[in-house]
Amino acid sequence: MRFALFSALPLCAAMTACATSPSSGGSNEVPPAIQSDGGNYNCENADLAEFAGKTGSAEVYEQARIKANVRHVRVVKPGMAVTMDYRIDRLTVMLDDNGKIESISCG
Repeated sequence: MRFALFSALPLCAAMTACATSPSSGGSNEVPPAIQSDGGNYNCENADLAEFAGKTGSAEVYEQARIKANVRHVRVVKPGMAVTMDYRIDRLTVMLDDNGKIESISCG
């Protein structure tokens, strides 16, 4: 009986150390995913269709980035894993197997 009691004490202590305590006086709000650098980036899909079918290159991505008014360009090749989060300051370029732009959209 004593053995069971003494062997359980370290386990209880370890479990208590891992427990989280509620924050004192703070809110439970999640901070925004994107921190603004002061720039006014708001992706605009208008006229991006002109890039469809073009071969993907740094020059083409930069032209599309400027036209869409975004900060980042995400290039997605076939089979690549990507996150599903939407970012207003990002342009997503989907390439086909030949490196040509299949689709281009905000997010």
